Amino acid sequence: MRFFDTNILVYAATGQDKDKRDMARELICHALELNHDGAITVQVMTEFINVMQSRFKVSAKEIDGWVSQFYPLLATEVTMDVVRDAMYVKEEYGIQYYDALIVSAAEKLGCKEIVSEDLNDGQLYRGMRAVNPFKTSRRRGR
Repeated sequence: MRFFDTNILVYAATGQDKDKRDMARELICHALELNHDGAITVQVMTEFINVMQSRFKVSAKEIDGWVSQFYPLLATEVTMDVVRDAMYVKEEYGIQYYDALIVSAAEKLGCKEIVSEDLNDGQLYRGMRAVNPFKTSRRRGR
């Protein structure tokens, strides 16, 4: 299973970069078609809502439409165990705390990949590979 970071959802919902939008939509649609082979947490959903409202000034009604589309990916809440574990992930990898929350939640779900442009592409985080689908070399290899 793949865990999707907030930026993947944001790119899917915005048209600022057509190539990234198309790639993000393709990844999400593929995950939904494959019997929910993708996952997000409430943290990712709330970050998505915040970015869409504050940075892109999108209406609540339009955002709600996207939330409904992404809802089937919602796999787990961020529990206190995940919150506490993220402190150690942050320390272990030297990443931002909110990225560490994503790593911890993805691990709890048994994910194999974390799809994100914020983590180091190709790096293993507790056995899960970070994949940046927007890397130029990946885009050519599609």
